[in-house]
Amino acid sequence: MRTRIIFLYLLIFLFMFSCNESEEEINLGNNFYYIPFQEIIFDVTTFQGNGIYQIENYKKIPVILPDIDRYEYNSEFIIVKQNFDFEQTSRLVESMIFLPKTYFTYDREYIPLNEHFLTKLDTSENNSIYSEKFTRELLENSSAIKKMRMNKENYYVIKKKELKINGPFTKNEFKEIKKSLGINLSFE
Repeated sequence: MRTRIIFLYLLIFLFMFSCNESEEEINLGNNFYYIPFQEIIFDVTTFQGNGIYQIENYKKIPVILPDIDRYEYNSEFIIVKQNFDFEQTSRLVESMIFLPKTYFTYDREYIPLNEHFLTKLDTSENNSIYSEKFTRELLENSSAIKKMRMNKENYYVIKKKELKINGPFTKNEFKEIKKSLGINLSFE
């Protein structure tokens, strides 16, 4: 365990000084950011997706999982189109659970995972085979993740002032919620 931690810190140190990030984070307002694929994160976690995150006390909390296809924002709302990517979501969730606070922080308010299944986590197991298997089973037992997988194309509305994430929606549900909230943003 100690060797793994030392190795992890060494990797972080090396890549912080040797890699340029491919794209910068984009501030969407009220501590919400679009974060594209970044080499330094991939080198440590093997996660290569993008997402919408809330940054709080220097912690990156994913609020919309990969893969973000489009987003638009104004002072009140962020609208998002997501093409759900199960593989990258698995890697992101695995990183949050098994490398906590390295890059990403799990927050049950934003990431809808099966809390009952999470209680089955065996912290004595510390290997990649266990962590991959546990993460896949967790995602397969989480109803919101099942809905994202089934839709494939998901839509979200973030109310920035309320810190409220609405979705995942189908395209028709998204049109209805946009109309009811009087949102004038579009992806065209």
